[in-house]
Amino acid sequence: MTREQFIRHATRGLWGNKKRDAALELRGAIEDKIYRHQLCGLSELEAEQAALRDLGSPHAIARDLNRVHTAPATLRAALLLGVAGFLSMQAAAQIPAVGSAFMPNDVDIRQCDFVTGQAMADQSPATRARMDRLLAQFGGMAGLREQCRAGAFATLGPLLNVADLLTALKAAQVPVNADASASSALLLKGGSTGSIPQISFQTQTIGGQRYLPGMFLITFLQTVTTQPFTLTGQTNPVLTIGSARIPIGSARAPVQTVDVLAHGLSTSRRTDTSLPLPVTTISMTTTLPIDPAAPQLAVPGQDGEVFAVVQNVLRINEARRGAEAPETLWVRARQNGRIAFTDELTPTIRLVNSQAELDQATTRGVKAAVVYRVNTANLQRPVMTPVPAAQVRVVQP
Repeated sequence: MTREQFIRHATRGLWGNKKRDAALELRGAIEDKIYRHQLCGLSELEAEQAALRDLGSPHAIARDLNRVHTAPATLRAALLLGVAGFLSMQAAAQIPAVGSAFMPNDVDIRQCDFVTGQAMADQSPATRARMDRLLAQFGGMAGLREQCRAGAFATLGPLLNVADLLTALKAAQVPVNADASASSALLLKGGSTGSIPQISFQTQTIGGQRYLPGMFLITFLQTVTTQPFTLTGQTNPVLTIGSARIPIGSARAPVQTVDVLAHGLSTSRRTDTSLPLPVTTISMTTTLPIDPAAPQLAVPGQDGEVFAVVQNVLRINEARRGAEAPETLWVRARQNGRIAFTDELTPTIRLVNSQAELDQATTRGVKAAVVYRVNTANLQRPVMTPVPAAQVRVVQP
């Protein structure tokens, strides 16, 4: 349903100037919500659909608007206040964004020197060909340098402003008993008096402001609240807790939702044994430059759905074959029916149905991977469902 269709349904039953005035009120509310959703990184179409979902049923709005515009003058003002409050409810729950930044060293173009000059000349022909493909993907060396300046290869990823985060959670009525007085740590306190340190998060200082690595966001929220919460949008997502909607990230240091999810899933596994993950994984973030010639996985479902791929890593040395190493975790949103799962050009990877089968493959020294669909509706207790190996295919880009 488009905004104009929504307005027609919501103003049904009104006529003349009353219909025009009601349509103007509603159109203004919708456009305000669209603008706010676009600030959070949604496309125009996504923002429009999100705005209409915020407003709910157009039939319910039609009933309320009809009451306002057909009521006696003595009641109209009171009813109008009620409808105006309803139309602005989501905007009132919209909280200022949590700012983000990169460490200064992470936006230093010297990070890209590994693909220049002598460094390239010393590589094998296969490696040079790979580097050439990566450079072409970024639009040549100038494009790669621009990506470096934009923090595309930041070691810690984007960091979140601690003051913004604590202020946003307070506005969302999420109590956080935090001590940010230490120079390099954020302490979350427990106990009846709040005097017992419960968990400590390392922070970074940039321009006199404290920042928390964005990868810790889910763990942080799981620590401070038992409320359900979720993230919507692929870049600079909106954090929803109750009726509060908190934009996360900024244009200068974009936060990728799948990177936050990857670390959140890996950390959640340490206390939530229902998650079908190894206890220790290495998260492969979107900042990892992937060879564009590497194959991908065709998975069932809809674009935008989140999938996680666990792939075993076999260490082969002179002494023995098949020694175990931490497994890799790729969390990606489905795009054009596919997700990334490797940076190897010609992987011989067996797709299996469970972590148990993956462990068996590791014992036999066989490269393997298992794919999960991730339900992100409640990240307080994320759910991962295995995708049958028969439904997944390895495809070339």
